[in-house]
Amino acid sequence: FGALLAAALCTLPAADAAAQPKPTKYNLCRKHPADGPYIVYDAEKGAYAATADKRGRVRVMPYGGGPVEVRSSRGAYLFSVTPHAVERGPRELPQAPKLFVTSDLHGDFRCFATLLQAHGVIDGDCRWSYGNNQLAVIGDIFDRGYDVLPLLWLMYKLEQEAADAGGAAVLLLGNHEGMVLAGDVRYTRGKYLETARQLGMENYRQLFSPDTELGRWLATRNTMLRIGRNLFVHAGLSARLLERDLEMDTLNARMSEGLYRTSKERREDPTLEFLYRSAGPVWYRGMVCTDEKYDPLTPEQTDALLRRYNADRLLVGHTIFPDISTFHDGRVIAVNVQNELNRRKNRGRAVLIEGSRISVVGNRGVKRVLEE
Repeated sequence: FGALLAAALCTLPAADAAAQPKPTKYNLCRKHPADGPYIVYDAEKGAYAATADKRGRVRVMPYGGGPVEVRSSRGAYLFSVTPHAVERGPRELPQAPKLFVTSDLHGDFRCFATLLQAHGVIDGDCRWSYGNNQLAVIGDIFDRGYDVLPLLWLMYKLEQEAADAGGAAVLLLGNHEGMVLAGDVRYTRGKYLETARQLGMENYRQLFSPDTELGRWLATRNTMLRIGRNLFVHAGLSARLLERDLEMDTLNARMSEGLYRTSKERREDPTLEFLYRSAGPVWYRGMVCTDEKYDPLTPEQTDALLRRYNADRLLVGHTIFPDISTFHDGRVIAVNVQNELNRRKNRGRAVLIEGSRISVVGNRGVKRVLEE
């Protein structure tokens, strides 16, 4: 592997590949094999950047800092990104004039980018153009799609660009972040697993360990956030969470603490076991589903949760609906939809909050007003 890093740009040597266990024949999809870049800080081998090319072959080059190119799963150039200092964002922000909210991107870069461009959040070169306004993505970038890395890098880049402009671009953790980083890859495309295999890694989650640039960043993402009087969490808040009376800072810290633990390791800690299971904030569906198996909330419990976390409403993703939907007399707004289908059919795809006015928006502007 050292010889691999010594070259400016090279493929994994055949001898190294042969030394690995017999590879699984993943379905890489010939139209979407490109992947990366992954920036890895290896104490023994040095820092390197790894990218899969248009044939799915992983190429590695030493990394000494500076910008890296981000390309689509088809190999097309999208933008460049430069690593920056990362730290945990605040769990509370004042509300900006415009607050744009969406969720569950699942590797679909085109859907996300066209939506942001349609509303002036980013320009045609994927640069922040929303000034002192705000963007909130309520989790789930990983799995299902072919452009997970471009989405992660875009949010990473926009975070810095928005801050420089006096605004904010925030990614919260979802259940799929927790799944992948625990080693659960049941919904992960084979091309990502193949990248890890070619690099001689034991599993895919190593590509996002705290010794990688994106891993350092993901480890500091929050699970719960309040912006003005709006509360955000990926799936929902349960009555059992209310009983535990966790402060937001505590919840965010514990979720990050458990992010890279396996399911078995999480079960060894009662709080992590709770937070990463069905009644926890990245899995609980009982705010938007009334079937008894989801342990649905009563109106009184919803009121108590909003009072506990000092908010007027809660915005969630996770559970898919045909369009942006409201529950509990508008106090819970579900923003997860079938993004590609809704893009094509010009249905609601996000929520725009401007002062007290809350609108459902699609790629072609405002669809309807929920509250004003």
